[in-house]
This record gives sequence, structure tokens and C-alpha cells, in this order.
Amino acid sequence: MTLDLLTLGLFATTTSLLTAVAGLGGGMLLLALMAQLFPPLVLIPLHGIAQFFSNTNRGVIHRRSLEWAYLRPFVLGSTVGAFAFVPLVVFVNPGIGAISVGLFILLVTWFPNRLNVSKLPYFLSGALTSGLGVLFGATGPLAMSAHPKANWSKDQIVGNHGAAMGFQHGIKVVAFLVAGTQLKAYWAHIIILFFGAWLGTLIGTKILKRVSDERFKVVLKWVLTLLAVRLIIINVATLLHNV
Repeated sequence: MTLDLLTLGLFATTTSLLTAVAGLGGGMLLLALMAQLFPPLVLIPLHGIAQFFSNTNRGVIHRRSLEWAYLRPFVLGSTVGAFAFVPLVVFVNPGIGAISVGLFILLVTWFPNRLNVSKLPYFLSGALTSGLGVLFGATGPLAMSAHPKANWSKDQIVGNHGAAMGFQHGIKVVAFLVAGTQLKAYWAHIIILFFGAWLGTLIGTKILKRVSDERFKVVLKWVLTLLAVRLIIINVATLLHNV
């Protein structure tokens, strides 16, 4: 039990640090790591709690950089999009959908003029990315690809993305609790997740201050690319395995 808690704390700290520096990426890595420790029924809500802590903490730290004129309609659109797309889940092949999302992220990242989602009304971009996230996963990279970040500083990018994702993960956790998921037995794990997210974000924010805006945006572009390629490869392999 103690070893599991220490391992979980290390996972939470390291991945929160990565996200605080690069803007995203830690959440998907944390999910893969936590899958080694928890059964599926509690994995997703516990991961959601960890991501809520980590993302909200980044939003609080960068609160002076938050763009509320952007966040309010984006969050509202995210809520509408999530509920609107839920009925479509049964009609979608998860593997093909995830591959499509990976290609979408690559297109938006490397050829922004071909599909400039960031120029959509904020409500609509929130609804679109949230809905696609419900169907295919990869909510963080999808939302990051839609943020109007071309003229934002690194603090604005990290802070606004953290605030938006904190809200989305919070809604997800509430949904699991309403559905009857019991997490009382995992109270110690939740405390460790909170502390790890706080410590990782604190350290990562100090590192971020040493990185220029230009270098940060280059790192962010490649992190998005690697996450998209990983998503494509994993799901292509799964589809081929099931043939």
C-alpha cells in the first residue's frame, strides 16, 4: 500500500511538472502509468481527479494571464458539446475515431491555415473539441489545437488551457460520482494525487519562467505532434490486431 502511494505520488508529480512546462502531455502519460495500479472502474475517475487538481492549479497560478472573454464562451460551448455528442458514442468506431482525431491535431498544428479552428467563435470551438473529446478521447490536445494562442504568451497558453481542462475534468468526475462510483476507499490516493499535482506544477512553473515564449511554442508544437502520432499508432495497431 505504501509503495503504491509513493509510486502514485511520483507519477503525479512528474506528469504535472511535464504539463506545467510543455502545456500538455502529462495527462495522457499519467493515464498510462495509473493503469498499472488501478482497475478500470476507478482508473478514469481517479485520473479525472488528478487532472482536475493539476489543471486547476495551473489556472490559479497563472490567473493574471487568464482570458475570461475567451474562457467563458469556450467553457459554455464545451458543456453543450459534451452532452450533445454523448448520444453519438454508440455509432462511432473508437479506433477509427481516435485516428481521425490524431490526423486532425496534426493538420491544425502543422497546417493552421488549412483548418484554422482557433478563428471559430469560441463557443463553437469549445463545443466541437469537447464533443470530439467525448467521442474519441484526447480532449487536452484537441482543446490546445483550438486555442487562439498565436498571440498569447507562454503563461497565457498554460494558464488558459489549464483553466479550460480543469473545468472539463471536474465535470467528468461529477458525472462518475452521480453515476454511483465509490471512491471512499481511495481517500489516501486522492490526497497523494493532490499533493503530487501541486508539487509538480510548482516546480514546472519555476522551470517555465526560464523558457522563452518562442522556445515554448516550438516545444508545444512538437509535444502536440508526438501525442497525435502516438494516438494514431496505438489505434492503428489495435485495429490491425482485431482484424
